[in-house]
Amino acid sequence: MVAMQRVGIIGAGMAGLAAARSLSKSANVTVFEKERGVGGRMATRRVDNSSFDYGAQYFTVRDASFSRQVKAACEAGLVAVWTCAPMTLPDNGLPKTAALDPTRYVAIPEMDALAKSMSVGLDLRLHTSAGKITGKPGSWYVNAGHASHGPFDWVVVAAPARQAAMLMPELFSHHRTLTGVTMSGCFTLMMRMLDDARLPFKAAWLSDPVIGWIARNHTKPGRASSPTLVVNATASWADANIDVSLDIVRRTMVEALKRHMPLKPAETRTVVIHRWRDADVIEAAGQPFLLDEGNQLGACGDWCIGGRVEAAFMSGSKLADAILAAIGEQE
Repeated sequence: MVAMQRVGIIGAGMAGLAAARSLSKSANVTVFEKERGVGGRMATRRVDNSSFDYGAQYFTVRDASFSRQVKAACEAGLVAVWTCAPMTLPDNGLPKTAALDPTRYVAIPEMDALAKSMSVGLDLRLHTSAGKITGKPGSWYVNAGHASHGPFDWVVVAAPARQAAMLMPELFSHHRTLTGVTMSGCFTLMMRMLDDARLPFKAAWLSDPVIGWIARNHTKPGRASSPTLVVNATASWADANIDVSLDIVRRTMVEALKRHMPLKPAETRTVVIHRWRDADVIEAAGQPFLLDEGNQLGACGDWCIGGRVEAAFMSGSKLADAILAAIGEQE
C-alpha cells in the first residue's frame, strides 16, 4: 500500500484553504499561517464590541464551480447577499449609482466566517511564520523560527507573490513569474460612530486623492446594528505612503474623510488603522497557478489571475487538482 503523500501549505487565506480542502481528500495536509486566524484578506477586526470587514468588502461570482461553493455556503447560512449598489461620488457632477448586478456576497456574521468553515478539520498551525523552504524534492521542510516542520513531499505557498518569491528555494522554476507580479498597498480606516444616518448610501467609490472607498459595514447582513464605517485609501496614495507611520496615516485619512462627511470628535467612538502591503493585483501572473512538478513545489493566489476572492479560490483549487494528478501519475 502506497503511503499518502504529505503536503505543506503556507498561508490560510482563501487560496490556501481551497487547496487544502481539495488536497486533504487524498493527502496528509498541514497548513501554516502566521496570523492568529484564517482568511487572509477576507479579514474581520473586532474592536469595542464592533466588527469591521477590513479586507475584502464583498465578493462576486462568475465561475460555475465557485458558484456551486457559494450556493452551498448560502444554504448553510455562511454567506448572504449584500443588497448594495455602491455610489460613485465624483469631484464634480451628480453622484452615480451602480447596478445591483453583479450580485455582491458577504460571509456572515463576519467576512472571515467562510474561511473559518473551510478550515474545520484541517491540520492548521496558527501563529507560525514560515521562513525559507529548505530540503530537496520529496523531502521539503517549512522552517518557522527555531522549528523545522516536515519532511513534506510537496509544498504550496499560498501567499502574495512578493512573499512567495522570498519563501521559495532558488530551484523553483517560476521565480521570474513571481517577480513580475505587482500589487498595490492599501490603508484601511475603521471607525465606530455614534450615528451615520447622514450618509445616503451603503457604500461609495470616491474621486479623492486620499480616500477611494467608504462602506457602512453594519448594513451588511448579519452585522450588529451599531454604526461602523470602513474607509479604504486609494492605491496611489497608499503606495506613496506605505512606510509612513500609522498615526500620521490615520490623521490624514480622517481629515480627508471630513471633506465628504461632517465628523465631530463626540460622534467617533473608535478609530483604528490597518496597513496592507499587498492588497490589490496590478499585474497578474496570467496563469491560474504556478506548479514546478519536477521539484514538487507550487504557488497560488488571487495574484495569479486577478484580484478577486473568486480568483483566489479558483487558483488554490486548480493547483490542488494539478498536484493530485501528478501524485496519481507517480503512483
